[in-house]
Amino acid sequence: MTELEIIDCHSHILRTADHSCDLYSNLLRFSAAMGLPDKPGFSGTPDEAEKVMAATGIAHMNILMFTWSGAYWRQGRNILPDDPTDREHEAQELRCRIVRRIRDNNTWALEQAARSPRLSCFVGVDPVLMDEQSLLTEVETGISRGALGVKHVPMNHGIEGDDPRMWPVFDYCARAGIPILTQAAGFMPGRPARYAKALQEFPNLNLIFAHLGHDRQFGQGADAEVLELARQHSGVHTDVSLRLIEVAEGHVSADDMVAHLRAIGTDRILFGSNWVISEYLWLRSRPGVTPATSHDRLDKEIEVLETLPLTDDERTALAAGNFRRLTGLSL
Repeated sequence: MTELEIIDCHSHILRTADHSCDLYSNLLRFSAAMGLPDKPGFSGTPDEAEKVMAATGIAHMNILMFTWSGAYWRQGRNILPDDPTDREHEAQELRCRIVRRIRDNNTWALEQAARSPRLSCFVGVDPVLMDEQSLLTEVETGISRGALGVKHVPMNHGIEGDDPRMWPVFDYCARAGIPILTQAAGFMPGRPARYAKALQEFPNLNLIFAHLGHDRQFGQGADAEVLELARQHSGVHTDVSLRLIEVAEGHVSADDMVAHLRAIGTDRILFGSNWVISEYLWLRSRPGVTPATSHDRLDKEIEVLETLPLTDDERTALAAGNFRRLTGLSL
């Protein structure tokens, strides 16, 4: 077990076993037809997260409250009636139900954080289904109840970071000093370069790009976009979720990883895992392998964190210090 203080800034703790199954089969769309179990062998519940922290030595997990509202919206629209008047009415009802689910999930995450000093949360928003007032009310309510930041998932909403519907949230968070953690990718919505306009418009915005940018070719494409934005804007940060496994599996050398982290600035990088989604994704990359635990992949990522050729100060900052500084999480 590690003695290094580790804060996982990027965890997807889920409400129940059923919630975990919905993520597995509905969002990720995993099934026996893919050569995978029809249901996951473990869930991402708070009880399981506590076991993971005990086993790995992680001191604290930050819940990114992600409601796959875009999937619910797309699926729900498929069963709306044909009559235009009825369709419009029931579409609005569907929208309200999904927004209520976002709010209820955020409330649940805030309750978990209030109950356990080892948990915190970022509240989720959906700028497509929520209007400006709903967005701001959700953020303000979340922060007043203890949320440390906001979670944005462009691939879920089907938009990019320059969508004007996010402007009220960017403005509010920039003025209030509240960080936003956004899903990023080079192969789906979430392209880091598309946030350039927002970063120019709101120079005080603290924006955390997940996964170092998440390009399929390390250091290129979306990864390079995060690096360039970090050079231009002091509020740009990133996390290493989903990426340290590339070192563990030999796809990226430890020296190349450290060089990339230092180019961004090790004071701008946070440790994150994407648990429990990361463990489910690893099932797909290892067909036929039965996980020994709910943290097999996380164990390897922590080993990389502990052994990368960083200085002690760099490792301490990346593992926990940068998250504490950025969010104000107290010791």
